[in-house]
Amino acid sequence: MTHFIGLSRLALNPLRRFKRDTRGTISVELVIVMPLLLWALAATVVFYDGFRNRYHAQMAAQTVADIMSRETDMFTADYVEGLNDVFDFLADSRYPTRIRVSSVIWDSEHERNRLQWSYGTRGLSGLPEDTFELMQAGDYETLRAEFGDDDSFSFAGGDAQMPITDLPNRIPPVLPGEALLLVETFALWTPFTNVGVGQLRFTPVVVVRPRFAPWINFDGVEPIYPEDNYEITWTGGGGNDTLPDPNDPDPDPTPTDTTVAFTFDNAVTTGWSASTITSGGPSGGFLGPFGGETYARPVTLDVAFTAAPETATIEFDLLILDTWDGYSTQHASELGDTLELMIDGTPITLDAFYGGAPGMYGQARSAAVYRGGALYEVTMTPTRTGSNFAGSAGSDQIWHVAMRISRPLQRFQLGFSASTNSAISDESFGIDNVRIASSGTGRATPYFTPQSSAFTQNDRYTRFPQYRGDPEFQIAAPWISMTNAQLTSSITIERLAGGPTNLNGVRSLPGWGYLNASPSLVFNYDNLGRAGTGARLRMMMDDGNSGYTCDTTLLVRDPNGQWWFNDDIQGWNAGLQMGNAVSGQYVVWIGTYDRAQCASRIRFEAY
Repeated sequence: MTHFIGLSRLALNPLRRFKRDTRGTISVELVIVMPLLLWALAATVVFYDGFRNRYHAQMAAQTVADIMSRETDMFTADYVEGLNDVFDFLADSRYPTRIRVSSVIWDSEHERNRLQWSYGTRGLSGLPEDTFELMQAGDYETLRAEFGDDDSFSFAGGDAQMPITDLPNRIPPVLPGEALLLVETFALWTPFTNVGVGQLRFTPVVVVRPRFAPWINFDGVEPIYPEDNYEITWTGGGGNDTLPDPNDPDPDPTPTDTTVAFTFDNAVTTGWSASTITSGGPSGGFLGPFGGETYARPVTLDVAFTAAPETATIEFDLLILDTWDGYSTQHASELGDTLELMIDGTPITLDAFYGGAPGMYGQARSAAVYRGGALYEVTMTPTRTGSNFAGSAGSDQIWHVAMRISRPLQRFQLGFSASTNSAISDESFGIDNVRIASSGTGRATPYFTPQSSAFTQNDRYTRFPQYRGDPEFQIAAPWISMTNAQLTSSITIERLAGGPTNLNGVRSLPGWGYLNASPSLVFNYDNLGRAGTGARLRMMMDDGNSGYTCDTTLLVRDPNGQWWFNDDIQGWNAGLQMGNAVSGQYVVWIGTYDRAQCASRIRFEAY
């Protein structure tokens, strides 16, 4: 029995030793756990890389969209394609990327967003025209079919080109009169190893409002114009409609009661401050010649009616004699060779003339201003140029001037003042065939009048009164008339920049810097029915020192009542490029970045 027990113990000892033996445990556990550890490590790297790339794509999209929002010029395919390269650089991408930018307005009839244009880079399809209609109806299947039948995970595939399903919810309310830029960016990311996460499409979406323009067009695509049923031009008012247009048909009858007339053939100059009459003019005698001496002492005519009329007209022939130099920087002074019409010593028009009347200087011009509670609408039409009918040189001109005054004063003084810088024998003007008429009685409620307490000074270049306060486009300013064809030869005008108003404090307007409530000028533009690249207009400031002497800003109210702003376009010089400038009046304020006023030059040109 004892022998049997001893044998049993001998047989069980190896089992007991094996049970207590821990050698090799770590190796076994490592074999079991290592695959899980390797997967977790790879998954950590994959997830980190995915989130990192997603974040970089989002930040790159924000930057690219911000760049687009600062543009005022028409977009081109090359421009957007270039921004895709910028996106790749910012995102540090090693995967395929695309950008799709679209212009979106609000369709008030159907209460949904409406696509104006859409462009995709590197062959990506733009959004179909009916995108928002289909999304509103929830018809994503039809929308998907419009991107093609390819199901591959590439930008040739329809799934990769589809917009995100909640795209309409990403677009903020579109205000009437504006078009938002919808910037979609796409990135096809593939993990470096398979850890259960497959290929992903990153789709950062950014919607921005153009900062310095109401909308931006795309080259080769039908431009954005006001259309029926779409709130694209409403701006809380009627654009610049309250800025009167002297070219509009006049519904009121022309005054017929002649008050006084002067032909100067009979030497009658009653009421005039000057009595110089020259015989042998185009139609006999004329009043003049006068020159630069009238800048300080204008030639005046006392106008008096028996009672304050409802309407009055003043018509006369203006003789521009000899070699005026317009706004030539070589021959004219900084004021230019200009003539001002004045009411009671305050200018209502300022016009430059050039010998021979080339280009814009031969263009019929208009102006309409409020002054002293009355409305003055002035047109100047050339009737004769190129011959020597007075003075000592050729290239004399005759302009027929018609001034219509609504709600005029009973008595006022009409003045003529020239800023020529040469002798009368070289640059002068004359007046002939003056006719003054009126109709109606009883002065109605006066027109717009700026607050006299806000007056600061007269502009040293134009002598138009300047006022402090928020920009007000109805305050009188000099008008400049040009057509699209005349933009090929640019015109440069000296102007005073800056003012007391901090634009940053005017909540309803874009931009910053300091300016006057008074506009610097009104650009009266006729685009001759042109569109696209043929209708480009640029307003550029130039102080001759890249803006470092006079750091300017530009604020413009266009004919639709939309506001444009720019600070720096070339160095510190301000400028605006309008890709499809429409006809009408552009009211221009020239400001400065800081409070100091300074002199600079504004140039109007094509580009």
